[in-house]
Amino acid sequence: MRKQYANRYNPSPLRSLWERIKRFLTENSALSNLLIANIGIAILMWTAQSTVKIVCAFWNLSFDFHQWVWPYVAFPADVNTFLHHPWTLLTSLFIHNGFWHLLFNMVMLYVIGRFFLQYLSQKKFLITYFIGGVVGNFLYMLAFNIIPTFTRLAPVASCVGASGAIMAIMLAITLYRPNHPIGLLFIGRITLKWVAIIFIVIDLLSIADGQNAGGHFAHLGGALYGAASALFFHHPMKEWKIFSKKVKFEKRKGKYYSSRPMSDEDFNAKKHADEQRVDAILDKISQNGYGALSKEEKDFLYKYKR
Repeated sequence: MRKQYANRYNPSPLRSLWERIKRFLTENSALSNLLIANIGIAILMWTAQSTVKIVCAFWNLSFDFHQWVWPYVAFPADVNTFLHHPWTLLTSLFIHNGFWHLLFNMVMLYVIGRFFLQYLSQKKFLITYFIGGVVGNFLYMLAFNIIPTFTRLAPVASCVGASGAIMAIMLAITLYRPNHPIGLLFIGRITLKWVAIIFIVIDLLSIADGQNAGGHFAHLGGALYGAASALFFHHPMKEWKIFSKKVKFEKRKGKYYSSRPMSDEDFNAKKHADEQRVDAILDKISQNGYGALSKEEKDFLYKYKR
């Protein structure tokens, strides 16, 4: 009986991973929809490019897919070109230059996005993503039109990728929860504030080095918006002790409770904490059986399942 109960909550690693991916993709959240959109557009672009290559090779034609399509989807550094293709301000956020560029950005978006949604709403997540990406693009354009080193490249330069939008999300949640722990491969546990500092320092040094300088300007633009949004819109006012609202308290059974309803951020944080505790209890069941649980753990699991 105990063994059967343990096996129920101890599926194979591959099955567990697939179930988590399937549950995430079908949860219809802002994060899952953005990931699906980015990956879907990348697959569409690669499929179209491969099809064009096959057709050109079969009919002995000459057609540069990148040269013809890129000006209509990538954000240009040249102001006049942008005025003729204003939609690139948004389309560039969903276009990536190769598999590794896409993979790195999607992994970062997933990891940072999960942290963001633990504390802040999906609406704020989408606003931060899109406005952060737009601000990043405009800073990229500004840099290429006023810095003498880059002005000669402005007529032919363009940028793509969601990095600026992701940096906005990273800085927003970092200023909101700077000491939130995160585990990194080869490094171990580190707080969000140090991750943000490392990325910003890398961007600043990379601009001086000249490697993809435009992309790093876009990263910094997104980071600036993310920091501003955290300071002026996202940070809980009760922690800043500015414009704090008076909260009425009601006495129930000798204890005081706030009459103010729980905010979306508090609800998401409580939900995440409950999910983590359930996972820990299920792990305990799989290792030692249901009988190893304390009464309080059994009661919590029973209430959570109702």
